[in-house]
Amino acid sequence: MSDLGQSTPAEAYAMLLDGNSRFVRGERLHPHQDADRRAQSAPGQRPFAVLFGCSDSRLAAEIIFDRGLGDLFVVRTAGHVAGAEVLGSIEYGVTVLGAPLVVVLGHDSCGAVIEAAAA
Repeated sequence: MSDLGQSTPAEAYAMLLDGNSRFVRGERLHPHQDADRRAQSAPGQRPFAVLFGCSDSRLAAEIIFDRGLGDLFVVRTAGHVAGAEVLGSIEYGVTVLGAPLVVVLGHDSCGAVIEAAAA
């Protein structure tokens, strides 16, 4: 269940930007990160965004966007490799779970990309 129920892509994007601004300022709210939220979201999920990002352990979407359980449907692969499984997961997040926004999150110094280029 997102904060807005059925949000628009613009509202979802604004929520991500607001959360990232809090993270950058060090003023995180840590929303939806308790046992009550887990119980609330257990029957079904309604994330407000699908986020496709790297598997890099230094980059966790829920942390850098100051979100919690059930807010984001996160798909991660090393180096942003997008095969059938990734595309199917993103499709599931949009068509079945109803997320109105898909975000592709990149980052600097991706080890998987550096190693692939060096091979």
